[in-house]
Amino acid sequence: MPNKMKLSDADLLSLFHADPDFQTNFTPRHYARKTLVYSPFEEKNLVFVVRSGRLRIYLSYEDKEFTLALLEKGDVFSTHTPAFVQALEGTEILVCSTATFGQALARRPELSLTMVKVLGELLQNSIQTIEGLAFKDVRLRLVDFLVGAAADRGRVTAEGTVVQLGLGTEDIALLIGTTRQTISQIINDFIKADLLVKIDRKTLLIKDLAAFQEMKEVS
Repeated sequence: MPNKMKLSDADLLSLFHADPDFQTNFTPRHYARKTLVYSPFEEKNLVFVVRSGRLRIYLSYEDKEFTLALLEKGDVFSTHTPAFVQALEGTEILVCSTATFGQALARRPELSLTMVKVLGELLQNSIQTIEGLAFKDVRLRLVDFLVGAAADRGRVTAEGTVVQLGLGTEDIALLIGTTRQTISQIINDFIKADLLVKIDRKTLLIKDLAAFQEMKEVS
């Protein structure tokens, strides 16, 4: 499962502000929650940048799904992969053909560096997903996810670390390769152990982040 909630720190949307002509290559598209945006069965060579919302990149074999990454605002991705792309919430993307994007890369060398970084982080996420599924049980995969989410977007308070996940139990289950019921049970166990507080459906308070980090290190 992805250790980071956002695929990359790179933000291609910043290029649109710096170079308005760059955006003319892209067409906006909107997708509702849970919509399948792209599948590997579509013969489309496109590149898109997330303008708003959140997307899930995953592989599917028979009845199993393996999440590789989440895409958020500013992330870039290509449809020329064996992966599925699904909107986890209402999402807007900016799309252009791979050929057109290649021409833009030739004009803007800094884009090439960004793309290399994004691809490297996607590969890292893929390896972490495989390692987690192969060698860790669900509880430890959830611990990895919580520690990563705290590092990625946690806000330290007097009570602990508040993490606005923006994800419900079902979404977390998809990310770490298990069922919603299992995630709910483990989260409730952590709450009973006074390690977590559920602020709302998509926000957690990690009361003892050190305890989770210790679980992660011991594993």
